[in-house]
Amino acid sequence: MATQAHRSVLNTLFLEGTLLLAVLLVPLKLVLQGLRWSEVGMFVLMFVLIGLSVTIGYHRLFSHRSFQAAWPLRLAILLFGAAAFENSALWWCSDHRQHHRFVDDPTRDPYAISRGFWYAHWLWVMEGEVRPMEGVEDLQKDPLVRWQHRYHFWIGAAVALIPVYVGLMTGNLWGQATIGLLLRIVLTHHSTFLINSAAHVWGSQPYSDANSSRDNGFLAPLTFGEGYHNFHHMWQWDYRNAVNWYQWDPGKWIIFSLAGLGLARGLRRVPDTVIRRARLAMEAKRLAAVLASAKPNLVEGLRERLSAAKGRMDEALVALQVRRDAWEVRKAEWKAKGLARGEAWKKQRGEWKADRARCRRELREAWMAWKAARMQVRGLGCA
Repeated sequence: MATQAHRSVLNTLFLEGTLLLAVLLVPLKLVLQGLRWSEVGMFVLMFVLIGLSVTIGYHRLFSHRSFQAAWPLRLAILLFGAAAFENSALWWCSDHRQHHRFVDDPTRDPYAISRGFWYAHWLWVMEGEVRPMEGVEDLQKDPLVRWQHRYHFWIGAAVALIPVYVGLMTGNLWGQATIGLLLRIVLTHHSTFLINSAAHVWGSQPYSDANSSRDNGFLAPLTFGEGYHNFHHMWQWDYRNAVNWYQWDPGKWIIFSLAGLGLARGLRRVPDTVIRRARLAMEAKRLAAVLASAKPNLVEGLRERLSAAKGRMDEALVALQVRRDAWEVRKAEWKAKGLARGEAWKKQRGEWKADRARCRRELREAWMAWKAARMQVRGLGCA
C-alpha cells in the first residue's frame, strides 16, 4: 500500500513537536508565573468539550451509529471534534471501522496492537500511511460531515485557539496558550491514543477473548468512559461503554441526557441477558481450564455438574429474553390498534408479569446452582 512521505513528516513534527514544547514550556510557565484559576478553567473546558466530541461524536455517534443526533448537536461535535487534531470525522471513522473489522490483523488493522504498543499508540499516525477510505458511505451522505471533512484543519485551528483569544482579551496570552492550547492538545492526543494501545494490553476480558481488547477502569476517567474496551469490541453498536452503575462512563450519561432534551434519539443497547450469557461463557471457559489442570480424581463428576449448571443458566437467560421480546411485540401491536387500555389489556399485562416472575425465579434457581458449581471448581484451583 502506497505511503506519502510528506504526510509522515508533517504528522511526526506535529505530534513530537507539541509534546516536546509542552515538556519544555509548561514547567517553565509554572516556575515563572505559577498557575491561574482562569487557565485551569479554560483547560478543563476545552479538554472536556473536545474529548467528549471525540468520544460521543466521532466514536459512538459517527463510527458506530449507536444513536442518532439532531443537526445542532452534530454541528457542535464536528466543530469541537476538529480541534482534537485527529483528522476529519470521515477519516477517523474510516480508520476506526477498519480497526473493528480487522482487529489485531497486522496488515489491515490501522493501529494493530500486534505490531507493538508504541505502534498502536502513535507510530501508526507518524507512519502516515494513506489507506483507502472504506465503509463510510453512510457518513458521506451527511452534508455537515462532508463540510467538516473539507475544512477540518481550519475549523480545528479556529476552535483550538479559543484560549488564545481569551488570553489576548485578558492580557494572559502566554498562560492561556501554554495551558489551554498546547498542554490540552498533547493530553487530548495521548488520552485518545491510550485506548488504541493500553486498552489492548492491560485489563480484563470478561466478555470475550477473541481479540486483544481489555476492560480497563483506570483509563475510563481519562477518556470519558472509553476504558471498557472489551465490552465495546463485543457490542460496538451499544451507546454505552460501561454497563455497571459503578463504572465511570460520562459519555453514556451525557447521551442519555441529550435524549431527554430531544437532541438524541434511537439509543441502541444490548439486552442484559445477552451480556450475562457472554460473561457466563467466559467464566465457564476459565473454569474449564482449572478442571483441565486438576488431578483426574478431583474432577470426577465436576465437569458434568459445571456443564449442566451452565446449560441451565443459558436456558433461563434465553427464556427470559424471549418473553421480554414477545411482550414488546405484543405491546406494540396493541398500542398500534389503540387497545392498550381496559380490562383485556390489564389481563394481558398481568399474565406477562406472572410469566416474567416465573422466568426470573427459574433464573435465580439456575444462578444458585451455577454459583455452587463454580465455587467447587474454584476450590480446586486453591488446593
